[in-house]
Amino acid sequence: MRIFLVTNLLVVFLLSGVSSAQAMNNVYVIDDINLNEENFLDIKAHRFRKSLEYQWYDNVSAWRITGASLDGDLAFVQNELKLQSALSPYVNVRLEMAQQVFYADEEFPLPMAEVEIYPWAGQLGFSLLATPAYEKREMDLGVAVIWGKRPWNYTRFEYINVDALYNEKNAFDNTFYNKQPKAMTLNGNYQFGKYYKLRFSIGRDSPGELVDPDNNGVFKKEGSDYFLLFDYQPVPDSVIGITVTGFTLDKTSAQTGQNKQQATDYISLDVYWVKGMGRLYELRFGSQYDHITNDIRDFVTSNNDLDYFMKTLQVYSTIYHRFNEHMAWDLGLYIGQVEERQNYLQDSRRNTLNDSLEAKFRMGFEYSSADGRSSLQLNLSLNADDPVNDPGDGAGISFQSVF
Repeated sequence: MRIFLVTNLLVVFLLSGVSSAQAMNNVYVIDDINLNEENFLDIKAHRFRKSLEYQWYDNVSAWRITGASLDGDLAFVQNELKLQSALSPYVNVRLEMAQQVFYADEEFPLPMAEVEIYPWAGQLGFSLLATPAYEKREMDLGVAVIWGKRPWNYTRFEYINVDALYNEKNAFDNTFYNKQPKAMTLNGNYQFGKYYKLRFSIGRDSPGELVDPDNNGVFKKEGSDYFLLFDYQPVPDSVIGITVTGFTLDKTSAQTGQNKQQATDYISLDVYWVKGMGRLYELRFGSQYDHITNDIRDFVTSNNDLDYFMKTLQVYSTIYHRFNEHMAWDLGLYIGQVEERQNYLQDSRRNTLNDSLEAKFRMGFEYSSADGRSSLQLNLSLNADDPVNDPGDGAGISFQSVF
Protein backbone atom coordinates (compact mmCIF):
# COMPACT_ATOMS: atom_id res chain seq x y z
CA MET A 1 0.00 0.00 0.00
CA ARG A 2 2.81 2.40 0.89
CA ILE A 3 4.65 1.67 -2.37
CA PHE A 4 1.43 2.35 -4.29
CA LEU A 5 0.94 5.67 -2.47
CA VAL A 6 4.51 6.81 -3.08
CA THR A 7 4.29 5.89 -6.77
CA ASN A 8 1.10 7.85 -7.27
CA LEU A 9 2.42 10.89 -5.40
CA LEU A 10 5.51 10.85 -7.61
CA VAL A 11 3.44 10.76 -10.80
CA VAL A 12 1.26 13.64 -9.63
CA PHE A 13 4.30 15.66 -8.62
CA LEU A 14 6.03 15.18 -11.95
CA LEU A 15 2.94 16.27 -13.82
CA SER A 16 2.61 19.37 -11.62
CA GLY A 17 5.92 20.84 -12.82
CA VAL A 18 5.97 23.66 -15.34
CA SER A 19 8.21 21.78 -17.74
CA SER A 20 11.49 19.93 -17.81
CA ALA A 21 14.32 22.40 -17.53
CA GLN A 22 17.61 22.35 -19.32
CA ALA A 23 20.30 23.32 -16.86
CA MET A 24 21.61 26.19 -18.97
CA ASN A 25 18.72 26.76 -21.38
CA ASN A 26 16.51 29.82 -20.86
CA VAL A 27 18.50 30.88 -17.79
CA TYR A 28 20.11 33.84 -19.55
CA VAL A 29 16.93 35.84 -19.84
CA ILE A 30 17.42 39.16 -18.07
CA ASP A 31 14.71 39.25 -15.40
CA ASP A 32 12.72 42.43 -14.92
CA ILE A 33 12.15 42.10 -11.17
CA ASN A 34 9.44 44.41 -9.86
CA LEU A 35 7.68 42.96 -6.83
CA ASN A 36 4.53 44.19 -5.14
CA GLU A 37 5.06 45.91 -1.83
CA GLU A 38 3.34 43.17 0.21
CA ASN A 39 5.04 40.21 -1.51
CA PHE A 40 7.44 39.29 1.30
CA LEU A 41 4.48 39.25 3.67
CA ASP A 42 2.64 37.03 1.17
CA ILE A 43 5.51 34.55 1.05
CA LYS A 44 5.89 34.42 4.83
CA ALA A 45 2.15 33.94 5.30
CA HIS A 46 2.18 30.77 3.18
CA ARG A 47 5.27 29.05 4.58
CA PHE A 48 4.82 25.76 6.42
CA ARG A 49 4.49 26.04 10.20
CA LYS A 50 7.38 24.93 12.39
CA SER A 51 6.00 21.53 13.43
CA LEU A 52 5.56 20.61 9.74
CA GLU A 53 9.13 21.77 9.04
CA TYR A 54 10.39 19.44 11.74
CA GLN A 55 8.44 16.57 10.21
CA TRP A 56 10.12 17.36 6.88
CA TYR A 57 13.58 17.40 8.46
CA ASP A 58 13.06 14.16 10.40
CA ASN A 59 12.03 12.01 7.41
CA VAL A 60 14.07 10.87 4.41
CA SER A 61 10.98 10.48 2.18
CA ALA A 62 8.45 13.31 1.90
CA TRP A 63 6.59 15.58 -0.51
CA ARG A 64 5.35 19.13 -0.15
CA ILE A 65 3.90 21.74 -2.48
CA THR A 66 2.63 25.31 -2.12
CA GLY A 67 0.92 27.68 -4.53
CA ALA A 68 -0.05 31.14 -3.31
CA SER A 69 -1.02 34.42 -4.95
CA LEU A 70 1.52 37.24 -5.19
CA ASP A 71 -0.66 39.47 -7.39
CA GLY A 72 -3.28 39.13 -10.09
CA ASP A 73 -0.88 37.40 -12.51
CA LEU A 74 1.92 35.78 -10.46
CA ALA A 75 2.20 33.17 -7.72
CA PHE A 76 4.67 31.98 -5.11
CA VAL A 77 5.42 28.32 -5.88
CA GLN A 78 7.32 25.81 -3.77
CA ASN A 79 7.69 22.17 -4.89
CA GLU A 80 9.89 19.65 -3.11
CA LEU A 81 10.10 15.87 -3.26
CA LYS A 82 12.58 13.50 -1.65
CA LEU A 83 12.39 9.69 -1.83
CA GLN A 84 14.82 7.20 -0.33
CA SER A 85 14.84 3.41 -0.45
CA ALA A 86 17.39 1.45 1.58
CA LEU A 87 18.43 -1.70 -0.26
CA SER A 88 20.77 -2.77 2.55
CA PRO A 89 23.00 -1.15 5.22
CA TYR A 90 25.41 -0.53 2.34
CA VAL A 91 23.23 1.01 -0.42
CA ASN A 92 20.49 3.64 -0.62
CA VAL A 93 18.74 4.88 -3.76
CA ARG A 94 17.40 8.44 -3.68
CA LEU A 95 15.43 10.85 -5.86
CA GLU A 96 15.15 14.59 -5.18
CA MET A 97 13.49 17.55 -6.87
CA ALA A 98 13.07 21.12 -5.66
CA GLN A 99 11.69 24.36 -7.08
CA GLN A 100 10.98 27.72 -5.48
CA VAL A 101 9.70 30.67 -7.52
CA PHE A 102 8.90 34.15 -6.27
CA TYR A 103 11.02 36.78 -8.02
CA ALA A 104 11.27 35.46 -11.60
CA ASP A 105 9.91 32.64 -13.74
CA GLU A 106 12.05 29.50 -13.45
CA GLU A 107 11.36 26.25 -15.25
CA PHE A 108 10.86 23.05 -13.27
CA PRO A 109 14.19 21.24 -12.84
CA LEU A 110 14.92 17.67 -13.81
CA PRO A 111 14.95 15.20 -10.89
CA MET A 112 18.29 14.23 -9.41
CA ALA A 113 18.77 10.47 -9.02
CA GLU A 114 21.38 9.19 -6.58
CA VAL A 115 22.94 5.88 -5.62
CA GLU A 116 24.43 6.21 -2.14
CA ILE A 117 27.04 3.63 -1.11
CA TYR A 118 28.52 2.99 2.34
CA PRO A 119 31.23 0.41 1.49
CA TRP A 120 31.85 -0.65 5.11
CA ALA A 121 28.30 0.04 6.40
CA GLY A 122 29.82 2.76 8.56
CA GLN A 123 29.76 6.56 8.49
CA LEU A 124 31.79 7.15 5.30
CA GLY A 125 29.76 7.06 2.09
CA PHE A 126 29.96 7.95 -1.59
CA SER A 127 27.28 8.84 -4.12
CA LEU A 128 26.84 8.76 -7.88
CA LEU A 129 24.41 11.41 -9.17
CA ALA A 130 22.65 11.98 -12.48
CA THR A 131 19.63 13.75 -13.96
CA PRO A 132 17.94 11.42 -16.49
CA ALA A 133 17.01 13.29 -19.69
CA TYR A 134 15.67 12.32 -23.11
CA GLU A 135 18.18 14.67 -24.74
CA LYS A 136 21.51 13.44 -23.40
CA ARG A 137 22.99 16.92 -23.65
CA GLU A 138 20.76 17.92 -20.70
CA MET A 139 22.16 15.30 -18.32
CA ASP A 140 24.00 16.43 -15.21
CA LEU A 141 26.55 13.99 -13.77
CA GLY A 142 28.20 14.17 -10.39
CA VAL A 143 29.60 12.58 -7.26
CA ALA A 144 29.32 13.19 -3.54
CA VAL A 145 31.24 12.30 -0.38
CA ILE A 146 29.26 11.87 2.85
CA TRP A 147 30.17 11.47 6.49
CA GLY A 148 27.17 10.26 8.48
CA LYS A 149 23.66 9.28 7.42
CA ARG A 150 20.38 11.09 6.88
CA PRO A 151 18.25 12.57 8.28
CA TRP A 152 20.60 13.99 10.97
CA ASN A 153 24.26 14.17 11.93
CA TYR A 154 25.88 14.11 8.52
CA THR A 155 28.03 16.34 6.29
CA ARG A 156 28.03 16.04 2.52
CA PHE A 157 30.07 17.56 -0.32
CA GLU A 158 28.56 17.35 -3.81
CA TYR A 159 30.20 18.07 -7.17
CA ILE A 160 28.09 18.16 -10.35
CA ASN A 161 29.16 18.64 -13.95
CA VAL A 162 26.20 20.57 -15.38
CA ASP A 163 25.09 19.49 -18.88
CA ALA A 164 28.06 17.14 -18.80
CA LEU A 165 27.56 15.74 -22.33
CA TYR A 166 26.39 18.95 -24.01
CA ASN A 167 29.23 19.49 -26.46
CA GLU A 168 29.46 15.78 -27.36
CA LYS A 169 25.70 15.07 -27.63
CA ASN A 170 24.17 18.32 -28.94
CA ALA A 171 22.60 17.32 -32.24
CA PHE A 172 19.78 19.89 -32.10
CA ASP A 173 21.48 23.25 -32.79
CA ASN A 174 24.91 24.84 -33.10
CA THR A 175 25.31 26.01 -29.51
CA PHE A 176 28.23 24.79 -27.43
CA TYR A 177 29.92 25.46 -24.12
CA ASN A 178 33.08 27.51 -24.21
CA LYS A 179 33.23 27.11 -20.42
CA GLN A 180 31.50 24.14 -18.82
CA PRO A 181 29.53 25.06 -15.68
CA LYS A 182 30.05 23.18 -12.41
CA ALA A 183 27.94 23.10 -9.25
CA MET A 184 29.42 22.45 -5.80
CA THR A 185 27.49 22.18 -2.54
CA LEU A 186 28.50 21.60 1.08
CA ASN A 187 25.65 20.84 3.46
CA GLY A 188 25.05 19.24 6.82
CA ASN A 189 22.39 18.57 9.47
CA TYR A 190 23.22 18.09 13.15
CA GLN A 191 21.50 17.63 16.48
CA PHE A 192 23.68 18.54 19.47
CA GLY A 193 22.60 16.89 22.68
CA LYS A 194 18.93 17.29 23.46
CA TYR A 195 18.51 20.97 22.77
CA TYR A 196 20.22 22.23 19.59
CA LYS A 197 19.64 21.71 15.88
CA LEU A 198 21.89 23.00 13.11
CA ARG A 199 21.28 22.82 9.36
CA PHE A 200 23.50 24.51 6.78
CA SER A 201 24.10 24.57 3.04
CA ILE A 202 26.60 26.52 0.92
CA GLY A 203 26.44 26.25 -2.86
CA ARG A 204 28.50 27.62 -5.70
CA ASP A 205 27.74 27.56 -9.44
CA SER A 206 31.00 28.18 -11.28
CA PRO A 207 30.93 30.43 -14.38
CA GLY A 208 29.36 28.85 -17.44
CA GLU A 209 29.66 30.27 -20.94
CA LEU A 210 27.36 29.12 -23.75
CA VAL A 211 28.05 30.21 -27.34
CA ASP A 212 25.39 30.48 -30.06
CA PRO A 213 27.20 31.12 -33.38
CA ASP A 214 23.94 31.54 -35.30
CA ASN A 215 23.22 34.94 -33.68
CA ASN A 216 26.69 35.83 -32.38
CA GLY A 217 25.43 35.06 -28.89
CA VAL A 218 27.55 34.58 -25.78
CA PHE A 219 25.70 33.80 -22.55
CA LYS A 220 27.34 33.71 -19.14
CA LYS A 221 26.01 32.74 -15.73
CA GLU A 222 27.38 32.15 -12.23
CA GLY A 223 25.96 32.27 -8.74
CA SER A 224 25.97 31.10 -5.15
CA ASP A 225 23.47 30.35 -2.42
CA TYR A 226 23.47 29.70 1.32
CA PHE A 227 21.19 28.53 4.12
CA LEU A 228 21.64 28.36 7.90
CA LEU A 229 19.20 27.23 10.59
CA PHE A 230 20.05 27.18 14.28
CA ASP A 231 17.34 26.17 16.77
CA TYR A 232 17.39 25.91 20.54
CA GLN A 233 14.72 23.49 21.78
CA PRO A 234 14.66 23.53 25.61
CA VAL A 235 11.54 21.33 25.72
CA PRO A 236 10.01 19.17 22.95
CA ASP A 237 7.20 21.62 22.15
CA SER A 238 9.18 24.89 22.25
CA VAL A 239 11.80 26.39 19.91
CA ILE A 240 13.81 29.60 19.77
CA GLY A 241 15.74 29.95 16.55
CA ILE A 242 17.16 31.84 13.61
CA THR A 243 17.16 31.08 9.88
CA VAL A 244 19.29 32.84 7.26
CA THR A 245 18.96 32.19 3.54
CA GLY A 246 20.05 33.96 0.37
CA PHE A 247 21.65 33.83 -3.05
CA THR A 248 23.63 35.80 -5.62
CA LEU A 249 23.18 35.48 -9.38
CA ASP A 250 25.15 37.13 -12.19
CA LYS A 251 24.07 36.79 -15.83
CA THR A 252 25.17 38.22 -19.16
CA SER A 253 23.25 38.05 -22.44
CA ALA A 254 25.16 39.33 -25.48
CA GLN A 255 23.94 38.69 -29.02
CA THR A 256 23.04 40.61 -32.15
CA GLY A 257 21.12 43.71 -31.05
CA GLN A 258 21.42 42.97 -27.33
CA ASN A 259 24.09 43.27 -24.64
CA LYS A 260 22.92 43.18 -21.03
CA GLN A 261 24.31 42.28 -17.64
CA GLN A 262 22.34 41.50 -14.49
CA ALA A 263 23.35 41.09 -10.84
CA THR A 264 20.74 39.84 -8.37
CA ASP A 265 21.25 39.44 -4.62
CA TYR A 266 18.80 38.26 -1.98
CA ILE A 267 19.04 37.74 1.78
CA SER A 268 16.40 36.78 4.33
CA LEU A 269 16.80 36.67 8.13
CA ASP A 270 14.10 35.18 10.35
CA VAL A 271 14.15 35.15 14.19
CA TYR A 272 11.33 33.28 15.93
CA TRP A 273 9.88 31.69 19.07
CA VAL A 274 7.48 28.77 18.79
CA LYS A 275 5.53 27.08 21.57
CA GLY A 276 3.05 24.18 21.57
CA MET A 277 4.37 22.03 18.72
CA GLY A 278 2.45 18.76 18.67
CA ARG A 279 -0.23 20.11 21.01
CA LEU A 280 -3.72 21.53 20.50
CA TYR A 281 -2.33 25.09 20.19
CA GLU A 282 0.86 26.06 18.38
CA LEU A 283 1.94 29.70 18.72
CA ARG A 284 4.70 31.48 16.82
CA PHE A 285 6.08 34.99 17.19
CA GLY A 286 8.87 36.36 15.05
CA SER A 287 10.51 39.04 12.98
CA GLN A 288 11.86 38.70 9.44
CA TYR A 289 14.00 40.92 7.24
CA ASP A 290 14.09 40.45 3.44
CA HIS A 291 16.26 42.41 1.02
CA ILE A 292 16.53 41.87 -2.75
CA THR A 293 18.52 43.92 -5.25
CA ASN A 294 18.57 43.68 -9.04
CA ASP A 295 21.04 45.76 -11.04
CA ILE A 296 20.78 45.79 -14.85
CA ARG A 297 23.24 47.31 -17.29
CA ASP A 298 22.16 47.71 -20.92
CA PHE A 299 25.16 48.43 -23.16
CA VAL A 300 22.94 49.05 -26.20
CA THR A 301 20.29 51.32 -24.64
CA SER A 302 21.95 52.95 -21.64
CA ASN A 303 18.69 54.68 -20.62
CA ASN A 304 17.55 51.29 -19.35
CA ASP A 305 20.39 50.99 -16.80
CA LEU A 306 18.57 50.24 -13.55
CA ASP A 307 19.32 49.69 -9.87
CA TYR A 308 16.33 48.10 -8.14
CA PHE A 309 15.91 47.07 -4.54
CA MET A 310 13.16 46.16 -2.14
CA LYS A 311 13.45 45.52 1.58
CA THR A 312 10.85 44.54 4.15
CA LEU A 313 11.12 44.35 7.93
CA GLN A 314 8.11 42.52 9.31
CA VAL A 315 6.84 41.22 12.61
CA TYR A 316 4.38 38.36 12.64
CA SER A 317 2.34 36.12 14.89
CA THR A 318 0.50 32.87 14.11
CA ILE A 319 -1.78 30.56 16.06
CA TYR A 320 -2.65 27.00 15.07
CA HIS A 321 -5.50 25.18 16.82
CA ARG A 322 -6.40 21.57 16.10
CA PHE A 323 -10.02 21.23 17.20
CA ASN A 324 -10.68 17.60 16.27
CA GLU A 325 -8.89 14.56 14.88
CA HIS A 326 -8.65 15.88 11.32
CA MET A 327 -9.33 19.63 11.29
CA ALA A 328 -7.61 22.77 12.54
CA TRP A 329 -7.57 26.55 12.22
CA ASP A 330 -4.33 28.37 11.41
CA LEU A 331 -4.43 32.19 11.69
CA GLY A 332 -1.64 34.71 11.12
CA LEU A 333 -1.06 38.46 11.33
CA TYR A 334 1.87 40.02 9.42
CA ILE A 335 2.90 43.70 9.61
CA GLY A 336 5.85 45.07 7.66
CA GLN A 337 7.63 48.29 6.77
CA VAL A 338 8.47 48.22 3.05
CA GLU A 339 10.89 50.31 1.01
CA GLU A 340 11.09 49.77 -2.75
CA ARG A 341 13.19 51.82 -5.19
CA GLN A 342 13.82 51.89 -8.93
CA ASN A 343 16.77 54.13 -9.83
CA TYR A 344 17.39 54.65 -13.56
CA LEU A 345 21.00 55.78 -13.79
CA GLN A 346 20.62 57.77 -17.02
CA ASP A 347 17.06 59.07 -16.63
CA SER A 348 16.13 60.06 -13.08
CA ARG A 349 12.63 61.11 -14.20
CA ARG A 350 11.67 57.43 -14.33
CA ASN A 351 12.75 56.78 -10.74
CA THR A 352 10.16 55.45 -8.32
CA LEU A 353 10.02 55.16 -4.53
CA ASN A 354 7.52 53.23 -2.46
CA ASP A 355 7.77 53.56 1.32
CA SER A 356 4.75 52.08 3.07
CA LEU A 357 3.40 50.10 5.98
CA GLU A 358 1.74 46.83 4.91
CA ALA A 359 -0.41 44.47 6.97
CA LYS A 360 -1.94 41.09 6.17
CA PHE A 361 -4.33 38.82 8.08
CA ARG A 362 -4.31 35.19 6.95
CA MET A 363 -7.08 32.71 7.71
CA GLY A 364 -6.19 29.06 7.20
CA PHE A 365 -8.15 25.82 7.44
CA GLU A 366 -6.26 22.53 7.65
CA TYR A 367 -7.45 18.98 7.08
CA SER A 368 -4.91 16.35 8.12
CA SER A 369 -4.65 12.60 8.46
CA ALA A 370 -5.35 11.10 11.88
CA ASP A 371 -1.64 10.38 12.44
CA GLY A 372 -0.70 13.95 11.44
CA ARG A 373 1.73 12.83 8.72
CA SER A 374 -0.26 14.33 5.84
CA SER A 375 -1.69 17.84 5.87
CA LEU A 376 -3.73 19.89 3.38
CA GLN A 377 -4.21 23.61 4.12
CA LEU A 378 -6.32 26.28 2.42
CA ASN A 379 -5.52 29.95 3.09
CA LEU A 380 -7.37 33.21 2.48
CA SER A 381 -5.69 36.56 3.11
CA LEU A 382 -7.22 39.93 3.95
CA ASN A 383 -5.55 43.30 3.40
CA ALA A 384 -5.45 44.50 7.00
CA ASP A 385 -3.98 47.93 6.17
CA ASP A 386 -6.94 48.83 3.90
CA PRO A 387 -9.86 46.51 4.73
CA VAL A 388 -12.56 48.83 3.30
CA ASN A 389 -11.24 49.82 -0.13
CA ASP A 390 -9.12 46.71 -0.83
CA PRO A 391 -10.17 43.87 1.48
CA GLY A 392 -9.04 40.82 -0.50
CA ASP A 393 -5.34 39.93 -0.71
CA GLY A 394 -5.13 36.54 -2.39
CA ALA A 395 -5.31 32.90 -1.40
CA GLY A 396 -3.11 29.83 -1.29
CA ILE A 397 -3.05 26.08 -0.91
CA SER A 398 -0.36 23.80 0.49
CA PHE A 399 0.11 20.09 1.08
CA GLN A 400 2.76 18.07 2.88
CA SER A 401 3.13 14.35 3.42
CA VAL A 402 5.94 12.36 5.06
CA PHE A 403 6.20 8.62 4.48
